Amino acid sequence: MSLSEDVLVGIAGVAIALIGFSGVVTALGRRGSGKWSPAETLQLRTLVDPCIVTLYAVFVPIGLGLITEDTEIVWRASNFAVFVGHTLGFTAFLRRGSTDTVLLSQKAWSAVTVIVLLGTLGSSLGLLPWHQFTFLLGLVLGIGVSLQNFYLLLFPSIQTSNE
Repeated sequence: MSLSEDVLVGIAGVAIALIGFSGVVTALGRRGSGKWSPAETLQLRTLVDPCIVTLYAVFVPIGLGLITEDTEIVWRASNFAVFVGHTLGFTAFLRRGSTDTVLLSQKAWSAVTVIVLLGTLGSSLGLLPWHQFTFLLGLVLGIGVSLQNFYLLLFPSIQTSNE
């Protein structure tokens, strides 16, 4: 079985919805008046950034499929695009976060992120044979990280609500 364009477009729809919901989150509560804590600012950025990567990455195999019929090239290049996008986003997260703004759940997602990044890199280099699976994991990673940060913004932890 292979990933269909319908599945990819569905994932893009979820990414667009999460990006849109970030506007709703910014309008809620004290955040609407501009009183953002450093942790909340990090959570908002970590909600939006992975969704943008996922949104663009979804269209890489579709576009490459128009250029070449070699599925090996399409999926390896698509994995590389996911790897680069999420690596840039993860690097930005590490630079923005500090020990008092990064929550335990975000640290857990960081471990998952490193594993998925290694998988997408390995697949893009031809070291792993599961090109479509690792690509899908990269897309799901973006949605998962964004959903988790959406939840954190809607229901602040004790740590972030005291700031």
